[in-house]
Amino acid sequence: MARILILDEYQTIRDLLAEELAGEGHIVTSVGKPESVPKEVITSNPDLAILDLFIRGKYEWELLEQIRALEPDLPILIYSGYYPAGDPHLYQIDGFVKKSCFFDELKRWITGILMEPGLVASM
Repeated sequence: MARILILDEYQTIRDLLAEELAGEGHIVTSVGKPESVPKEVITSNPDLAILDLFIRGKYEWELLEQIRALEPDLPILIYSGYYPAGDPHLYQIDGFVKKSCFFDELKRWITGILMEPGLVASM
């Protein structure tokens, strides 16, 4: 059982993910606004952050940098419909999963990251 922080601007997606991951035994905190994430990183002390950083039509890379400054060892998994190929910020994350209505791939990444923190899987 892990503490997982979710950021997604869409309530429906946050609710679906929270329900699915809570069903797996995880404790889930979800937020819809990027500016809420740093406070939640401190207060909820997550074992993993799942973030959609593509918010309001642009990537919120500064949020990733804020999280890394607060908790450099916190595993971060990007869960988004948009893949920023070649972006140097991708080196700061532990994995990327394309959004889907099926959660199998996301769960595999979560398990892999939680079992071996710091491992960047190449899927």
